[in-house]
Amino acid sequence: MRSVKCCFFAVLPDIMADPADWDPDIVSAVRKYALQNAVEYAGEGQSGSVLGRLLAEREDLRRMAREIMALVDAEVAAANSMAASQGVDAVRAELEQSAPEALKRRKHQKAQGLRELPGDTSGGVVLRFAPNPNGPLSLGHSRGVAINSEYAKMYGGKVVLRFDDTDTKVKPPVPDAYGWIADEYEWLAGRPADMVIRASERMPVYLEHAERMIAGGFGYVCSCSAAEFRKLREEKKDCPCRDRAASDSLSDWNAMNAGEIAEGDAVVRVKTDMTLPNPALRDWPALRIQYAP
Repeated sequence: MRSVKCCFFAVLPDIMADPADWDPDIVSAVRKYALQNAVEYAGEGQSGSVLGRLLAEREDLRRMAREIMALVDAEVAAANSMAASQGVDAVRAELEQSAPEALKRRKHQKAQGLRELPGDTSGGVVLRFAPNPNGPLSLGHSRGVAINSEYAKMYGGKVVLRFDDTDTKVKPPVPDAYGWIADEYEWLAGRPADMVIRASERMPVYLEHAERMIAGGFGYVCSCSAAEFRKLREEKKDCPCRDRAASDSLSDWNAMNAGEIAEGDAVVRVKTDMTLPNPALRDWPALRIQYAP
């Protein structure tokens, strides 16, 4: 039986470590970052860091990253050798002469703590944490508690724990969850919330403001189906209900409250802008009909 031996050959690129093999502009860029890295790290420059900076500046060299690595290694070794034999100041002087702009680079400093809030915060701030009371807090909720409570400390403000409990079908409230969440909030924040409210107990307030919004032309009653409005939102087109007279929307609003419109047949939308970058903010629904069991 004859055996067949298969041989595989790979064509490897030339290892071009000699600067003479490269375009002078490329050599200059590599040398600049090698010297810069040696200055920043006291003569212990790293090839990987230099290559990263080089490719960030020269995207055209990314396809040649493997080939150019030999040149990077050579220039980093030369810069580190200069620092070892002549001192880092000699490397800095060389860099100042060949590429002075590279000495102005600042090391990235990781931000610590919370960013300052924009606007006038001299009078304190009021923050809101609004969970659904349909179970205990999750790990994701803890972030909201921590951030809000820390901002309240920073600005001498208050945190309102607002139970978003008006949805009795998709996220029906669990009676015990109100107590669980209040206790968990206090444990996470180190102190109780400054105010605790239940959205379900404030419906008269919401209904009053909704009516004022519609009367003022800042909102409208929309009878489009979910699929119809989704298409309008995707196409950035105004809803046909949007330009109806405020009196017509108020009439529909009264019918909604009187139980004369079926669940799902109408919603109250806030007039924003149907061309906003975030689709969720395009005339978003503020109130909908839901018959409580």
